[in-house]
Amino acid sequence: MNLNELKVGDLAKIVNVSQVQGLIQKRLSHLGISENAEICVKNKQPFGGPCMIDCQGQCVSLRRNDASCIQVELVCK
Repeated sequence: MNLNELKVGDLAKIVNVSQVQGLIQKRLSHLGISENAEICVKNKQPFGGPCMIDCQGQCVSLRRNDASCIQVELVCK
């Protein structure tokens, strides 16, 4: 499942970020968003706009195209 397929409020664990462009992947890792990190989808903008995720208390907005390259698995809590 990809990050852009999650609904608002879903909790997930990042499984794979290797499909993301190198520069974006590096920026995400500097923000603490890497494999095995738990995230929560806070907001999704309509018409293909960005989605906002929360990772370790830090909110980050990602383009929908970049979010589609991040593989996640749902966390049941």
